Amino acid sequence: MNDLIKKIIEGSDLDKVFAYVLDNIYKSGPVSVTDMEILSYLALYQPEIFAQHKDSVLNYMGIFYKELSRQTLKDVVFGQYRKYIKDTFHKDYTPVQANIVKGIDANRCFSFSAPTSTGKSFVFMDRITESQHDVVVVVPSRALINEYYLKLCEFINDKTVNVLTFIDKINTSVAKRNIFIVTPERCRELFRQKENFIVDLFLFDEAQLSNEDSKRGLYFDSIVRRCQKAYPNAKFVFAHPFVQNPDSQIQKNHFDVEVSSSIQYKQKNVGQIFLSIDDNWNFYHFGIEKSIMGNRKFQCDFDPIMETIKREGSVLFYISKAKIYNRSFLNQFSRYINLCKEIASEKIDVYIKQLKQYTGGDTIANKNYYSQMIALMKRGIVIHHGSLPLQTRIIIEQFTRAGFCRICFATSTLEQGINMPFDVVYLDRLEKSKPLSVKNLIGRAGRSTEKSEFDYGFVVISTSNNISNFRNIMIQDEVLENVSALEKNEQHDDDYNEFKDAIINDTFSDEYNLTEKELSILTADNINRLIEAILNSIFRNNQLIPLADINADDYCRLQLYENFNNLYSTHLGRALIDAEKYVLNTAIKIMIWRVYGKTFKNICWYRYSYVSQSHEREKLERLGRKTDSLNAKFMTGFHDIPDKNLRAFGLFPEGTKAKDVDYDLVMYDTYDYIDKLIGFKLSDVFYAAFFKYYERKNDLRAFKLAKYIKYGTDDERHIWMLRYGLSFEDIEILDEHIDRINSEAIIFKDSINNVPNELKSSVVRFL
Repeated sequence: MNDLIKKIIEGSDLDKVFAYVLDNIYKSGPVSVTDMEILSYLALYQPEIFAQHKDSVLNYMGIFYKELSRQTLKDVVFGQYRKYIKDTFHKDYTPVQANIVKGIDANRCFSFSAPTSTGKSFVFMDRITESQHDVVVVVPSRALINEYYLKLCEFINDKTVNVLTFIDKINTSVAKRNIFIVTPERCRELFRQKENFIVDLFLFDEAQLSNEDSKRGLYFDSIVRRCQKAYPNAKFVFAHPFVQNPDSQIQKNHFDVEVSSSIQYKQKNVGQIFLSIDDNWNFYHFGIEKSIMGNRKFQCDFDPIMETIKREGSVLFYISKAKIYNRSFLNQFSRYINLCKEIASEKIDVYIKQLKQYTGGDTIANKNYYSQMIALMKRGIVIHHGSLPLQTRIIIEQFTRAGFCRICFATSTLEQGINMPFDVVYLDRLEKSKPLSVKNLIGRAGRSTEKSEFDYGFVVISTSNNISNFRNIMIQDEVLENVSALEKNEQHDDDYNEFKDAIINDTFSDEYNLTEKELSILTADNINRLIEAILNSIFRNNQLIPLADINADDYCRLQLYENFNNLYSTHLGRALIDAEKYVLNTAIKIMIWRVYGKTFKNICWYRYSYVSQSHEREKLERLGRKTDSLNAKFMTGFHDIPDKNLRAFGLFPEGTKAKDVDYDLVMYDTYDYIDKLIGFKLSDVFYAAFFKYYERKNDLRAFKLAKYIKYGTDDERHIWMLRYGLSFEDIEILDEHIDRINSEAIIFKDSINNVPNELKSSVVRFL
């Protein structure tokens, strides 16, 4: 068979084409990209003829959760297979899903690979809910934490089961077991309290993180090893997409091969049609296997993106973060953006209101705090990237799942497991160095539905991307390392090497998330003077002095920053370069705001007002004067530190007009500081320094500041609320409706019933 795209579109040799693809699917199942392409073309261009074969196609694919008729002997055979699976597992599993269950149940360690949309999440939900004891789900991102949390809350209505996105011993008077959904970094909390839990299942989803040549990859491997040691009787499951050798997890983590198993599944549930697009917005069909689908591109007679938007489907545009930040995507894709009119819906208004409350952004153009991100959502257009605040990301993903999204502009943050399928995926960029990322994004094209239809989607690549490179990515699978980063002799920077040595030698502190060497530096005598100076700067009579007093005294404020700088430098073992100091000073300022209870919204407003000179502009406007002459003030943008090669840069380019400051960029940058620098690095260092000082000197001020740094408050009631998963924004709303709270339970007042559902979603499971 050859030139099948052309033949199918023109309607020639259709009987032969159907016979060819049906025979392939019957013998091998839906494992070939090309077979799924053929079926997608037949469904698109020859729907009437395809309808005659549809049920056979779906039977052969093993999609048993769809209602199908069985007219041939072969169909009946598959019907018996479906019955066997139903009788055995009491679920309408696909053959792949049934096999995954067998693999988990029969082994201590089961590692597998499967394409996107094979339904592994459904299996995981079942295994998690049916477990008798505690379960730990480890995922690479906080976005995926939320994905699991929402699904599990739908699956589990039993109040005796805690579903938590952190590890803690809470709600003990009600809950009999726990399901923890955490990143590898958050999983460390498990080892502090390992005696409190009986874990019988560890599930590592998107486990290809272990292949990263970075501290995160090393940390992932260390978590696996520590879980094995802490819970020797637990089951371990590793799941990956498009990985050729899932058995590597068994090898690198030294699981007993007698009670371990692995498999690579290639079966697909969704078909895809691949197109390229030129500069004039003409679309061309191309196939993955040229020898079968055709050597030449074949012009498409419609615009799949435009057609999808018009019928209220959804399109994912995979673009660079730079295009989101400089807003160039608005011009590049204006022909599609202009198709999206404002959606009149009370439900959408709820999402918009939530975003405004959390981010502080508004939707009134040419006014302070204008958020284009929120304004676009009113038209069904969403933005998704790694610097999006977590709460914002959650709302956007809920908005998308609710069916309101028409266009999503996203970076690679959607690649890892997040269940947000689209009808069309447009690849504006093709990263050859990240083939797995590209394949995961491609896997978002096409919705796997319960309708008795063949599901397929469209993948579009721009002409700037090479079709040959794309084909190579599609036919190659990721190969994982068989040796753990813990056992390699490769040398990295000092920070990485010290961390690795601490993990190997068991000198890493679970309590403080630091190495013994780091702790010894933070408890040395020369630290005492710095800590005392910091405490004297912000405490009076054991109470925090007003924030206004710190801001009013430039000398004291600068000394406070300098002392924090010196404390971090001492921890680092070297002086900071100027660019590092600029970043650290910004982080310290934000951290102090958080110590004083300022919400994320408040901090964004402060930073925006400063850089945009909003007060000065308002003064000029009241006087009837123009504000065009005012430029944005310099403000250091986020950068990861330590970095000896860092060069100072402003968040906004020199010459940016104050009135043109982008509130969204301020919001993204603020979140990066809070999440990636303060939360991930600085808080561990400063918490350990102050808590250890308290233990040495019995200085209650140090104890208070340690709690402020760790929790953002020293109020025990509020700390308990945070431990139950509430945010500070939640606390503002719900505090007055909570009667009492402790490790045993959270008890609400009757007034909680008067709080709108969208404002109490974080506590619904405890009501």
